Order: sequence, then structure tokens, then C-alpha cells
Amino acid sequence: MAAAEVSSVIAADTRGKHRILAELKRLEQETNSLEEELEELERTEKVSAACQQLLLNVESKPDPLLPV
Repeated sequence: MAAAEVSSVIAADTRGKHRILAELKRLEQETNSLEEELEELERTEKVSAACQQLLLNVESKPDPLLPV
């Protein structure tokens, strides 16, 4: 990149250092939030599989309190 292009890019960025750092912090928080959500979804899959297995076991046995 030529020196003129670099200076025009710098001049075009009028947000300033504080705004850039604030945006970076927001993106880091969003990334952390998404990582936590992904971990929760990974745990949910395991719970969901266990619930499915339990449901199959319960449905396959007749309820002794219901008349046949």
C-alpha cells in the first residue's frame, strides 16, 4: 500500500482510538456470549439424548395404574 493510501485510510477513520477500543470490547463480549451459548447447546444435546432414551423406556412399558 502506498503512503498516500495509508494516510487516506487513516484520515477516513474518524472514529478515534476510544471508539475502536469500545467496539473491540463489544465484539469480545459477543464472542464470549456466543461461546457460552455453544457450550450450553453441546450439553443440551447430551441431556436431550438421555431424555429420548427415558421416553422410549417409559413408553414401552404399560402403566400399571391404567385399566387395560
